[in-house]
Amino acid sequence: MVKMDAIISTIQNFLSDVFVHPQIVIVLIAILPIVEARLAIPMAFAYGLPWYESLLLGFAGSIIMAPLLLLILIPFIKWLSKTKLFKKIGEALYSKFENKSKQIDEKASNVKKFWGLVLFVAIPLPLTGAWTGCAVASILKMKYHHALGGVVLGNFIASCIMTLLCALLPENIINYVITAIGIIALIVVVVLLIKILTYKKKPEQNEEQTEVEQ
Repeated sequence: MVKMDAIISTIQNFLSDVFVHPQIVIVLIAILPIVEARLAIPMAFAYGLPWYESLLLGFAGSIIMAPLLLLILIPFIKWLSKTKLFKKIGEALYSKFENKSKQIDEKASNVKKFWGLVLFVAIPLPLTGAWTGCAVASILKMKYHHALGGVVLGNFIASCIMTLLCALLPENIINYVITAIGIIALIVVVVLLIKILTYKKKPEQNEEQTEVEQ
């Protein structure tokens, strides 16, 4: 535990030296895909910030990119899949997000899609945050304002859950939460890299993507 505290403290001090204010560090962590507010809020508590500031910074940072992501994330991934150099990356990422989107019925009403997206993003786990939520909404072709509202509301719920969890836990346990989320995020990244390197598009996916592009 002492070593873990020392490592996290060293990381915090390094980030504070680089970005000066811990508030900036928290917002930047919250912007990162995969971890988002799930890691930013525990880090804010570890910095000693009050709960309301931790919630505000984690939530704000995690949704700041959402308006833009809804417009460009999936089109950018589709563009990657058309390039020779990044074709496999684009196809693997699109397949990953497409599989995630199947958790919400694409034939459902706009209202059901909205609440399905809210519940999806509200789960405070890696790959269920704003980045994935925006990708899922785009694949489901949700209306922009419905998609943005769903991502924002879902992320607020997830941020509140993380804030409540950190507020109830003893201070010495927060570092365990940070470490656990960091390890999970690292595993997710490794798994994604393996899937990208070993990815092979199925014949039916070729047909579906051709239809989408047309």
